[in-house]
Parts: sequence; structure tokens; C-alpha cells
Amino acid sequence: MKLKQLIAVLLTLVTLGPIMTVPASASSKVMPKSMRGTWVAKPQYNSPHHIKKNMWCPKLKLRVYKKSATWQAKGYLPDKMYNHKIHKIRLVSYKSGLALLKGNTLFTKRNFLSVNGKILDFGQEHGGDIFLHRAK
Repeated sequence: MKLKQLIAVLLTLVTLGPIMTVPASASSKVMPKSMRGTWVAKPQYNSPHHIKKNMWCPKLKLRVYKKSATWQAKGYLPDKMYNHKIHKIRLVSYKSGLALLKGNTLFTKRNFLSVNGKILDFGQEHGGDIFLHRAK
């Protein structure tokens, strides 16, 4: 009897062992669903006269996906003309509500995303934030 029980336990462990010890895949870093979707920011100006010379932050459209995001800036800055192309940035890490993104970024090499209520904070590496709202 003991030999049959031992063989039954070993067979159970051999068949169920690989299922119970599957490691988590490296592709499990994803952005939360509250962050995903289309976000927009209005252009911001230095003076009440809305002319191209006074723009300090262009109109921005950001689409957040599961593992990446795309952004498109429309506007004119004196030192930089935005080409209206869609640029892609990818998720490097997500930890405690802050997503680190790398790729073809807006101002610096690294950008951060975080959600605070109904506002998405699109921050740059050396300071500076752009606050975006859901697209309607």
C-alpha cells in the first residue's frame, strides 16, 4: 500500500509541478486601464493675445496604450517648429502609480505618466509638467 501511495503522489507532482511553478513573464509590465485612452492639452500662451509668437506650450494629443504611448504636438515655438508627426514612446517600468517612458519624447529623453483623479500628468525628466484631460 505504501508503495502505491508513493507512486500516486510522485505522479501527481510530476504532472502538476510545472503548472504550479510557472514564472511570471517579463511582458507583464503594462499601464493601468485608468491611464489608457486619448488625452489632450490645449496650447498655452504667454500673453492674452493668442498669436504664434506668444505660444510656450503647443497643443498636445497623447494616446496611451497597454505598453506604449503616442504623442503629437501641433503648434509653433520660436526655436522649434513641430512637424505634426506622431511619435511613439514605450513603457520601461511602472511602479507605484508612475510610468517611466523612453523613446522619441517631447522635451527630454525620459518622460513620466501619472494619473491624479481625472488629470493625466505628462512630466519630463528635469522638471516641467503638462496636464492633460480626456478627449471628448
